[in-house]
Amino acid sequence: MRLSRFDLTILIAALVIIGLIALSVLLLRPPDQPLRVAYLAPASSGPQNVWTVIPGDPDSAAQVTRSPGGVFDYAASPDGRRIAYAERDVTTGRVNLMLVDLYDGTTRTLVDCVALNADCTTPAWKPDGSALAYMRRTYDPAFGTGSGVPKIFIIDGLNTGQPRDYPLFNDNQTTGSQPVWSANGRRLAFYESTAGGVLVFDFNPADEADRIKFVPADNGMTGALSPDGETLITSTLVMGGEITVRSQLIVAELVDNTLRDLFPDGQSNDGVSAAWHPDGRRIAVLRQYADDERGTRGQQVYLYDLVSESLTPLIVDDTFNHGALSFSPDGSMLVVQRFDYGGGQPGIWVYEMATGALYEVASNAYLPGWVPASAGG
Repeated sequence: MRLSRFDLTILIAALVIIGLIALSVLLLRPPDQPLRVAYLAPASSGPQNVWTVIPGDPDSAAQVTRSPGGVFDYAASPDGRRIAYAERDVTTGRVNLMLVDLYDGTTRTLVDCVALNADCTTPAWKPDGSALAYMRRTYDPAFGTGSGVPKIFIIDGLNTGQPRDYPLFNDNQTTGSQPVWSANGRRLAFYESTAGGVLVFDFNPADEADRIKFVPADNGMTGALSPDGETLITSTLVMGGEITVRSQLIVAELVDNTLRDLFPDGQSNDGVSAAWHPDGRRIAVLRQYADDERGTRGQQVYLYDLVSESLTPLIVDDTFNHGALSFSPDGSMLVVQRFDYGGGQPGIWVYEMATGALYEVASNAYLPGWVPASAGG
């Protein structure tokens, strides 16, 4: 079939239009974003806001939120496109739960906690990005401002555009704070202050009797769930020894219901939690030895292999105290908060696992976390 000149003109015009549409889509498509470190700054004065920076590129530091009342804490979404954050309202003092889009900078209210006369903090994303756990403390005016009981709430449906906000437990007895997900999204752990330990909620138990597990731990911290959700590392307080009161890391195996000390030697003051490497075999821990040979003023960073039971020093510098450990999504880097005993403010540093390189990415900053790399489409 031979095309007429008119048909050929129409065909060429259609192809040009299709090409222009494809080009406009490419031009309007948001650029891909690299892996970044998030943190709160400035540490020295308020209001604190969320910032991000690309490791190794200090000029990339950018302020993400601009809250007049300051940001209490935050969590980046697993796809790296959003950050949920707890923002203090300057008028009421209550804390709202907010969401910022990292591509266009728009913000919206996730939970209007001012209207609820509540504080909503410590957001924690489910690893598939479909839900968010957080702590809500609602105040009763009849009993004063200090009467709020912390409870765990869930916002699901975040990927559908129809979010639903509800308490994890409907009773009035179960308290909860510091929610932590396992990497597979099956379990959610949180600290239950009334019972004095950690509750682990299984969303898909093989047996209904295993839906909730309790781990006794009196250090007030949830700890960290292994990537498969079957192991919890948290901490408890121990009296006596060379250090009068020290923090002891404990390991709770949630499948066979066993509990043991991670380091039974009792020679150090451990941190309150550990950071799991994505391989599920190694953990970054904090230790402060009391003996003369290894003794330090503050906590130092070590890598422990759960299979070989070997402990390797990563960052040991007696002029610094360390905390707030977190591995990058691929496990190639470890972010750490450091405080120089020589004075000044805390800073955020990155340790490269392959090379051992250690460098500062933000000064006068605290509460580091990771913002995963994201595709701009």
